[in-house]
Amino acid sequence: MSDVVIEMSHTPVEALLELRDVSKSYLLGTNLVQALQQVSLRIPQGGIVALMGPSGSGKSTILNLFGALDKPSAGQVLVRGKDITALSADDQAGFRNSTIGFVFQNFNLIPVLTTLENVMLPAQIGASARSDFASRARELLERVGLGKQMDQSVNRLSGGQMQRVAIARALINKPKIILADEPTANLDHSTAERVLTVFKELCVGEKATALIATHDQAVLPWCDRIITLHDGKLVRDEIRDN
Repeated sequence: MSDVVIEMSHTPVEALLELRDVSKSYLLGTNLVQALQQVSLRIPQGGIVALMGPSGSGKSTILNLFGALDKPSAGQVLVRGKDITALSADDQAGFRNSTIGFVFQNFNLIPVLTTLENVMLPAQIGASARSDFASRARELLERVGLGKQMDQSVNRLSGGQMQRVAIARALINKPKIILADEPTANLDHSTAERVLTVFKELCVGEKATALIATHDQAVLPWCDRIITLHDGKLVRDEIRDN
């Protein structure tokens, strides 16, 4: 598997992430479900963007498209001006590992590994694994409040603790794009603020971009932009002055 990083071209590109007239449909039994309907969206580099809307509105579908986990039925999905759906399967995998930090709603942790081993895994898989990934993993676990659980099996963690492991794992490779699906859903208010502080520091200090699908109103004050979806359509796009 090649380790693909989509580099910024010499010509300035306004949008880091872009959907161009994207539609996505799924076959559910005999019914055709329209997850997205001709959505166009441009997101520049840097900042936290919230995707709001009821279940089934298309939030997770957008995350999956930008993460090269799914392909549109129509339209284009661009990262730094390049259509990521045109990449080979191996190059898409390399792109995901080197450029994207995923926070999945169901955690996707490896039960036979410790907390620390789960966080280190993306750095160990990557062809460009950094020599200091172990120390970075420990630092991230300290920052999300799991310093005492590093050598513990993830099977012994609570749902909120597993969520924090998943968040630390998403940040291990210093991704420029963070795609998070309900990252605060299992966290108490204090822990959620700690996690959002880490996101904010990355977005400001390292010019990362966090795209968060959420129902949590407490996330919104941390966001630079709030995009609201309904029935697969973009119905509101609010830029906030943070």
